[in-house]
Amino acid sequence: MGPQHLSPVQLLCVLGAISTLPRAGALLCYEATSSLFRAVNFNHWKWLLLRSAVCKLAEGCEETLVLIETGNRRGVVGFKGCSPASSYPKQVSYLVSPPGLSIASYSRVCRTYLCNNLTNLNPLLKLKAKAPKTTAFASHSCPTCVGEHSQDCLPNFVTTDSCPYNAPKCYSSTLSFRAGFLNTTFLLMGCAREHAKLLENFNQIGSISVSEVLNIVEKAQIAGAEPSSRGPAWGILLGLLLAFRK
Repeated sequence: MGPQHLSPVQLLCVLGAISTLPRAGALLCYEATSSLFRAVNFNHWKWLLLRSAVCKLAEGCEETLVLIETGNRRGVVGFKGCSPASSYPKQVSYLVSPPGLSIASYSRVCRTYLCNNLTNLNPLLKLKAKAPKTTAFASHSCPTCVGEHSQDCLPNFVTTDSCPYNAPKCYSSTLSFRAGFLNTTFLLMGCAREHAKLLENFNQIGSISVSEVLNIVEKAQIAGAEPSSRGPAWGILLGLLLAFRK
């Protein structure tokens, strides 16, 4: 029986199958993002691992999670994917520690097959359990919210919470997190030690690029402007509308 020749269609299918195979020395890593600002439950939050990718040579597998808490509100932003960074073991720490609003992160880069396989918030939950509990509160209170400005942080959803004694300043900013398929912009409002950029020294969290802009309405208050007679919710909305027009 003589040699059989592949049709052009069959040849394309074979080449396509070959192109999806891991290259020698290249890793297969999970790809996933997370951007959740409502009903985040520590014990039931799951990071679904439904997709993987073949990395470039010398790249490792990364997983990075950021937990943002303010008052009784919390949000989770995360990234999984290929990373050119050197391998490092899991790093869990507070970027902004309590009292008041807090930002904690978990991150690592590994170099074995599908090793970026974390599916829960356990590392951040253990870190939170070690943090001191707030017992003393000041008479001062601040608007509190974390989430997208057009959904979770509309004026009707913003609450006003009493501030811990050591975090008496009102903070409000717009934060943007970007990495691979992750692209999320959200608002963060609450009590802080001072009104300044919280993540000024953290332009990167793992592979997540961070940008932070203080909201205009808070800048005006610091400069000595009187609060709006229509109430704090109106002032917050007006400030955010001005900020997003820029």
